[in-house]
Amino acid sequence: MVTPLQVFHRSARAISAREFEDALHAICRPRFPPAFSPRHRHIGCAISGGVDSMALAFLFNRLKQEKTLTASVSPNEQFRIGDNILGKVRAVIVDHGLREGSDEEAQKVAHAIKTKLGDLVDPTIETINWESELGPGVDPKTHPSIEPLARKLRYAAIAGVCQRHNICSIFTGHHEDDQYETILMRMISGRGYRGLQGIPAAVDIPECYDIHNVYQSGYLDDQESTSPFWTRMPTGKRMKKYLKYSLRDQLDPQTLQYEIAYGMRSDGSQYFNEYQRTHRKWGDYPPVPEVDAEDGGTMIYRPLLGFSKDRLIATCEENDIPWFEDHTNADPTFTPRNAIRYLVKHHQLPSALQKPAILQLAARCRARVAAEEAEAGRVLERLYVHDLATTAGTVEAEMPRFKLPGGPRLSRRSSVWRKQHLVHYRTIAAIIIRRLLSLVTPSHNLPTLADLDYSVSLLFPELRLPDEKEIPTLQGEPKGYMISGVHMDPLIQPNGSVRWRLSRAPYQAKTTAPTLRLSQSAFASRFLKEPSEWAWAGWTKWKLWDGRYWIRLRHRAPCPVRVAPFEAVYQKDFREGLLLGQKVKHKELLASMLKAYAPGRIRYTLPAVYAETDLSALIHGNESYWPQPPEHLRRAAAGIHEDDHSTPTPETVTTKQLQQHLTKEQIHELLWFYKEWEDEQAASFRDYDDVWEESRYLSSPSTSPQSNKNKRKLLALPTLGLSLPGVYDWVQCEVRYRKIDGDLLRRGTSWQRFKFWRTRDAGFRLRRRETLLERREWLGLKRRKMAGEVPVSVADAFRGE
Repeated sequence: MVTPLQVFHRSARAISAREFEDALHAICRPRFPPAFSPRHRHIGCAISGGVDSMALAFLFNRLKQEKTLTASVSPNEQFRIGDNILGKVRAVIVDHGLREGSDEEAQKVAHAIKTKLGDLVDPTIETINWESELGPGVDPKTHPSIEPLARKLRYAAIAGVCQRHNICSIFTGHHEDDQYETILMRMISGRGYRGLQGIPAAVDIPECYDIHNVYQSGYLDDQESTSPFWTRMPTGKRMKKYLKYSLRDQLDPQTLQYEIAYGMRSDGSQYFNEYQRTHRKWGDYPPVPEVDAEDGGTMIYRPLLGFSKDRLIATCEENDIPWFEDHTNADPTFTPRNAIRYLVKHHQLPSALQKPAILQLAARCRARVAAEEAEAGRVLERLYVHDLATTAGTVEAEMPRFKLPGGPRLSRRSSVWRKQHLVHYRTIAAIIIRRLLSLVTPSHNLPTLADLDYSVSLLFPELRLPDEKEIPTLQGEPKGYMISGVHMDPLIQPNGSVRWRLSRAPYQAKTTAPTLRLSQSAFASRFLKEPSEWAWAGWTKWKLWDGRYWIRLRHRAPCPVRVAPFEAVYQKDFREGLLLGQKVKHKELLASMLKAYAPGRIRYTLPAVYAETDLSALIHGNESYWPQPPEHLRRAAAGIHEDDHSTPTPETVTTKQLQQHLTKEQIHELLWFYKEWEDEQAASFRDYDDVWEESRYLSSPSTSPQSNKNKRKLLALPTLGLSLPGVYDWVQCEVRYRKIDGDLLRRGTSWQRFKFWRTRDAGFRLRRRETLLERREWLGLKRRKMAGEVPVSVADAFRGE
């Protein structure tokens, strides 16, 4: 029911629009600062009907009223949320359906927003479908973990609204009292200083890890659209200035003097010669373009964490904004938060546990964590990231070295002083390791700093504690190990230094391998049609495979297609089927590329596209997919009368004959004949999922059952750009790598490729073009070497084409 508007909090004052604007500017910082001309973009507000969310909706409404958003105002003067100009506010009301009358209450909340806030805030009601999650007939109230499940479904409903309306900013009404209760709960559970920071003011949307365009993804699709929200191309004077400085860095003075003296070469061979001398040469494999990395996604902002609940109540009462109370919040036995709230309200806590002291504690914890992260960022300047290969999901890095700072002689000899500094530097080293793990690990939850003690002692020998020097596993040369789904492999360099290669850990024999399955194309789209006439199915939604790659497929094959890890048992057939160009030793091509880009067991973590039946006949252009119909249908298709027994029955008939001469009843009979034939073909794959899990990736071909080999066909390795000839006409696959830590790569002193955080700038386009030119150069050189003629440049290699 609606709470009556009575003033019980006379000392609290309402929140002004200026205070709310300052709170937004403090947390809604630009995610892509180089964006030049952003567009208006909608934002979302999670509205529960309580006083906090209703006050949030009102403050946004007042902010939009006070800000002049007209065409006469320049984009630089308009109010922005993050990177984009504030557009329409969409209030998302989630009806959990766990209380009687919750649907009516959601309608009342939407009506109150429409009547009190006008047209500037648009309400949307999302109802959670418990049957699709728990099954029909199951009461969600009896679920043992109803609170975390409701939280997951609530965020999923909000994510659906973000996808439909292209929203990247969601605001919630968490306030200062919620912060106080959260810290008290974490103190009771024994959390450390990192857990006592409280609720973050800005964070990626949780519980939506596998939803594309919502969780840390969507930037590439935005850049490919005709009117992207994030625009990096400057206009006018800024464009001239940008080109001036970019060309100044790219211009070669020697080349300029040569052009002034002798003129510009029309065929471009001068530039290709320079290009060839500055790029590495390849052996028996071509260069592979890196897989594009995703970015973007939806952010959760909490601008009211600095305001108490009393001020929110005063804001609603002063402006005649109704709110709705949930009676379950007053039940101390319903949730732990309700128990904490009841304890704070009805008991006098010690001063150290009261709200001012707890909030000061959280502020000190946040300051300590920020100082550690800043120091880790400075240490990262000495980190050598030698290579990040998104084709296989590997990174090679050489760790920085730590040295204890100098001090008074007596202090340096003190064991207490040394241990304090060791513990501090071990924390910094653990932060660095965790950031490196985030580039490769398939898990969304990174290990805590306490779980990285062994990793710190192994990767940073100078930071080992005195009691760790006798541990056998830490003696001698470093050894490889696995943590958080990542295999840490030490690479000893000739100079004695250690370079660590981080890769996806191999899949264990008794664990479920990541799999994406796409059913076969519709039978109606293939009936009475030649294979070349079969229609393509639409692209599937982007799916997260193994927590690392976003993948989508489309195909027109008559069998299911799936993405699963690469298996050794199919390597021989796939190697023999490859043909990238004439006179190329394709027998050694696959082995050379796997050795270069996915050495050892890393290759068995690559995503591979399989067909559940052998499509060789269709791929090679064989039009005889359908079996010949029964004898009486063949005679009818050939135009032979039923009473004509002298004319022999033809062995084969064409699809065109079947379309022209068969009656409606005969076509219906032929339809059932073809369907029964396809069912018989699929009968051997009825237990396909169980067979796949039993015979999936093992380290050697001898360990995989050969009897299951013919039940599927390896079609492509999309991250390496390898596929059987003709597969692209039947199955198409697009792959993207998940979001990576661009700040870590920028700080890596040896890292030169910057396309992962500037995907659409000139550097990325140049790098992508160079990689494609490298591939053409490799193929051209291979052809000329076979003929005994080696070109001196790329231009000479392709002059005859």
